Amino acid sequence: MTRRVANTLSILDVMRLFATEADAVAWFEDARWQGTPACSHCGNTERITRPKSKPFTYWCTACHRTFTARTGTVMQDSKLPTWKWGVAAYYILTARKGISSLQLSKEIRVTQKTAWFLLQRIREACQQGTFKLDQVVEIDEVYIGGRNHNRHAGRRPKIGQGTAGKQAVLGMRQRRGPTKAMPVSRTNRETLYPMIQQHVEPGAVIVTDDHGAYRNLNQLGFVHHAVAHSVGEYVRGRAHTNSIESAWAVLRRSLIGVYHSVSRKHLARYLNEATFRLNEGNCQIDTIDRMKALGKGMNGKRLTYRRLIHGETT
Repeated sequence: MTRRVANTLSILDVMRLFATEADAVAWFEDARWQGTPACSHCGNTERITRPKSKPFTYWCTACHRTFTARTGTVMQDSKLPTWKWGVAAYYILTARKGISSLQLSKEIRVTQKTAWFLLQRIREACQQGTFKLDQVVEIDEVYIGGRNHNRHAGRRPKIGQGTAGKQAVLGMRQRRGPTKAMPVSRTNRETLYPMIQQHVEPGAVIVTDDHGAYRNLNQLGFVHHAVAHSVGEYVRGRAHTNSIESAWAVLRRSLIGVYHSVSRKHLARYLNEATFRLNEGNCQIDTIDRMKALGKGMNGKRLTYRRLIHGETT
């Protein structure tokens, strides 16, 4: 049996794909509507017209409002050309550990602040879906934050050590399948059990380390196996957490080597980006299909600068 090799795109291919603004808009329209424009306000697909006086704009005869491929997406009200959004999406998907806002600002010739806001809106489009993990699922937690001895004396936690002052993140990875990760307030049973039940199918095989919070997962309808990391056991038959640990390794390298510092306020979006890249990074999925998946994910997800910075909804 011959294994299929995915078609990859170089940045030169992407620039040819988005050679003009019209090309870029047409590409995003196809990714969002697959050839049948739908009104972003009422959902109507009948008798949609295109006013000649307004390029790239549609008119809905049902609700009498105009819309574009950007309306109702993370691109709405953006002054950036559409092709710059396409190039940024390409870099997020193909850069193994992500791309910094400073580097992106040089690639598409915008300010660092604009590139940062652009990347945060694309990360918003990478939100993890409502699907559940199944079969064999590895679960582990990791703590994000700098080492205490590297912090200024005034910022070091007054009590505790090791994980003190760091943000806990719960990760779940289906073997040869998708990954989910999200910040959690605590790593106790009361916090982790509801999240595991929300994201893992009942009856699935769950593999964890010997953290005490996982001890009674069998009582929730899962088949639970634990490897005793505390005594040097990392593999027992097919029981191991190597897959989720490899995801943590890439995440740590991106946070340390590319972004350098990520605040708790925005960490969830960086996790969305990392898991989306893992989930859509299958070597048998064409780059263009991965970009279209991200383009579709932009629909229905607005993120204004006010909400990004201040958490305000208006």
